[in-house]
Amino acid sequence: MVVALRYVWPLLLCSPCLLIQIPEEYEGHHVMEPPVITEQSPRRLVVFPTDDISLKCEASGKPEVQFRWTRDGVHFKPKEELGVTVYQSPHSGSFTITGNNSNFAQRFQGIYRCFASNKLGTAMSHEIRLMAEGAPKWPKETVKPVEVEEG
Repeated sequence: MVVALRYVWPLLLCSPCLLIQIPEEYEGHHVMEPPVITEQSPRRLVVFPTDDISLKCEASGKPEVQFRWTRDGVHFKPKEELGVTVYQSPHSGSFTITGNNSNFAQRFQGIYRCFASNKLGTAMSHEIRLMAEGAPKWPKETVKPVEVEEG
């Protein structure tokens, strides 16, 4: 009797309402979510010429999120860059570029942005300004000979 009342009392309170029962085992597995950026690199990223370059972009969303990058407003595919090794995690937009010469990082200076997309929309990271610092350039000094007398 108690079980029957569980389903009937909402009808008594609101007869024009429909009774919808959600199974207890349903935990929202089928709920779709637009992408949301959850982690990203800082707005300014400074590296030395020989440092590895790591750019971070993580996002959540259902269905699975697809990632893409731009550098200075142009589509950028890190894995297609020549002369470098790229490590990219699966299901992630983050990547690390390792170079094979002493100033490879200067090649990659620019403003980066990550886009995380699924069929519900696209989330965009903030702009990430990557700068490669070089060794300081000291002005050339010439030392004029000084003549001294002994004594």
